[in-house]
Amino acid sequence: MIPIHLTGLDLIASLLCTMAIHNPRERKLFKDLNDKNRMAEEFRRLSSRLRGWKKRMSRKRGKRWQAQYAQAIKRAQERLEKMRPELLARAEELKARIEEEQKLSQDEIKQFEKQYAKEVAELKKAQEALAEAQEAVDEAKTDKLDPEQAGRIIAELRRKRRIAAREARRESRELKQAERELASEERDVLTLANEMRRIVAEIESLRV
Repeated sequence: MIPIHLTGLDLIASLLCTMAIHNPRERKLFKDLNDKNRMAEEFRRLSSRLRGWKKRMSRKRGKRWQAQYAQAIKRAQERLEKMRPELLARAEELKARIEEEQKLSQDEIKQFEKQYAKEVAELKKAQEALAEAQEAVDEAKTDKLDPEQAGRIIAELRRKRRIAAREARRESRELKQAERELASEERDVLTLANEMRRIVAEIESLRV
């Protein structure tokens, strides 16, 4: 029988809630994993019931009870035998897809790490530019200039400060997006590793 601890349902369900970060290939993989895990959970529950019915049948002596349990056992066995090859085929197909996705994920993580480092550097530059713009405004206020000239200079410096502030906010948003993408990819790698272990165990048990 397949393993009872199918906690992957919760892991996959949480990933399905954050599909916006995933590309179509990843979305399809996690959806198919979720569908397979639901089927595996049904297989596990039915297997458990079948074992329970067999135990009860061995303790019941009445013909009516024997007939009822025999009928329930037959239906369960038929359902399990129908599900087994389909579940095995899904598990084997998903195993191959996870192996391919694991290769892609390693490359994608490297790309996200590079993008993250780039965003950090650009945010630092934007923050430095904003600080310089603010310093220029402050210095202009202390310079001994006639009011009209000072007003023009300060107005222009404030305009540059606003531009620098907008750029810093934009870079901050892009950095947060890069952080989310990197974190999502790292979660995917961990989840797929867990799913791979689960699938290998399922395949071995289903082939018995």
